[in-house]
Amino acid sequence: MRKVAFLNDIDLCIGCFACETACKQEHNLPVGTKWMHVVRVGPVEIDGRLVMDFVPMHCRHCENPPCMQACPVDAISKRADGIVLYDEKICIGCKNCIEACPFGAAQYNPDVQRAQACNLCYERVDQGLLPACVQNCPTQALIFGAPEDYTKQRREKVAHTFLHRRYPEAPGLL
Repeated sequence: MRKVAFLNDIDLCIGCFACETACKQEHNLPVGTKWMHVVRVGPVEIDGRLVMDFVPMHCRHCENPPCMQACPVDAISKRADGIVLYDEKICIGCKNCIEACPFGAAQYNPDVQRAQACNLCYERVDQGLLPACVQNCPTQALIFGAPEDYTKQRREKVAHTFLHRRYPEAPGLL
């Protein structure tokens, strides 16, 4: 099975919160519970200019998920394609996974009294669709697919940016 991954390009995020909204609607999440959370950084002054970034925060579906290791009842599993899943039927609501996650991705859902996190819309992915947040991102700041695909895409973007800064008069280099 082909591995999938989920990344965000903060250079493209405009802070529209479409990803947050799409996620909440797709999973019918209660107020306060967010599997996708956009964090505003700034504004700060850099070289006399005000700069502000937005950073989408979500489960990173880690290679070796600390949340999975922290779960005392094995309620968290990882599929062959890399998607990390929380099983509400097994979860006892101890919140160990929430404390273990370095990204703050695991959330406690008071409605079901269980821990939950982004499941990468695995039902949609299994049907060949994009996760709801990715599909609804107007700037394509959220990237979903095979890691080798977006690694290549990121390298090309960095190379293009470098060449454009070095040779601004030659926009068609890449």
